[in-house]
Amino acid sequence: MSFFKKLFGGRSFADQISEANTLFDEGRWAEARLAYERAVDGAGGGDDTAPAEKRMNQCLDSLAKARVEEAERLLENGHYDLAEAELQNALELAASDAIRIDARRRIETLEKEDAVRQQADVPDEMSDEDRWALLAGNWEEDQLDEYDDYGDEFREAMLAMHDDEGEKALAGLEAISDAFEGTVYLWLEIGRARALCEDWEGAEKAIRTFLGELEEDEGGVARMSARASLAGLRDRADDEEGAMAELEAAMEEFPDQTTPFLMMGRFLFDKEYFEEAADVLQAGTQLLDPDQTDWRYLEQLGLALAESGELERAAAYLDEVILFFVGLRRHDRPLEYPPQTATVRAAIHEEAGELDKAADLYRTLADGGDTANHLEYHREAARLLLALDLRDDARRMLTRALALVEDDQETLDEIESQLAELE
Repeated sequence: MSFFKKLFGGRSFADQISEANTLFDEGRWAEARLAYERAVDGAGGGDDTAPAEKRMNQCLDSLAKARVEEAERLLENGHYDLAEAELQNALELAASDAIRIDARRRIETLEKEDAVRQQADVPDEMSDEDRWALLAGNWEEDQLDEYDDYGDEFREAMLAMHDDEGEKALAGLEAISDAFEGTVYLWLEIGRARALCEDWEGAEKAIRTFLGELEEDEGGVARMSARASLAGLRDRADDEEGAMAELEAAMEEFPDQTTPFLMMGRFLFDKEYFEEAADVLQAGTQLLDPDQTDWRYLEQLGLALAESGELERAAAYLDEVILFFVGLRRHDRPLEYPPQTATVRAAIHEEAGELDKAADLYRTLADGGDTANHLEYHREAARLLLALDLRDDARRMLTRALALVEDDQETLDEIESQLAELE
């Protein structure tokens, strides 16, 4: 694929610094930081990297300040959780102590306020206001400005789409399109509504219209979402190359973000191009924040490596995910692991003869939130415990499994037979 040549190709240090300086002067901080980083990582022994490293820190501080400003905007609109997430991003991005201290103090204030808010009763169902706030919290500033002009009809249509009422949503959105000129983001919503109505060609046409109306540096998350939607529509039409072209476009449009790498990696994984998926995801690891674990990214990379037969490398990434969830454990709740991470890691442990570690993972899953698969987890744990000759522990797992069997007589007979052998 020519795409991979673009992805892994290199240029001289001077050329990369020149490009980075241009991006820096234009205030494109994320792209500039990445460009400086590439230049520094590939620098030869005679290259002076100190100015580039200083510029990298300035880019990080500028990005952090932007996140603090975004948090302030979100707070003004009552989006406390989103504001805290932005402040966490600022804390992790900032290169200077002053910005980190400011972000940390703001977070501490928010946490105290949140503790007070949580004393109030939480409603059983989300109100229209809450659902609207959830939708609006993901929109770009330009997107919000445009949607503000459309009034209550737009709000009703979007809430209908949130409830999967595609025809009602589409009728409202297309009526707004007929009444207004110069629409941009509205076409993205029309595309989504058409997809709900299974008008696949109409959905693609609307989403492409949206992208065609955007300026080069506009769109943000909405642009990335549009690329993902188009990839899904092309894949649905059995156009694999077309789907990949949309994902490649997302990677080129957002070179400083891991999400497009993850989207491409998942697409290749689902198509069973496991080695290619691992290559793409491995390339994107340079963008991961070393101080913040992106467990979904690491999980997907670990799964791709496991399917490629690189079990040791896969285990290293899957262990990072497991350690992340161990760190999140609360004393009043059972330990949770992502099921795919835990089951694949258990298989690697078993392959290496580490049956005790594999059994521990299944026992944890058997107490976790994936209740639909609890029966399987109990039985797998019991199988491994029997292989370890831990008969009492195996009996406990099988007894619990027996209570989970519903209308499967064959499985019921198998478990009862296993228990009888343990008597």
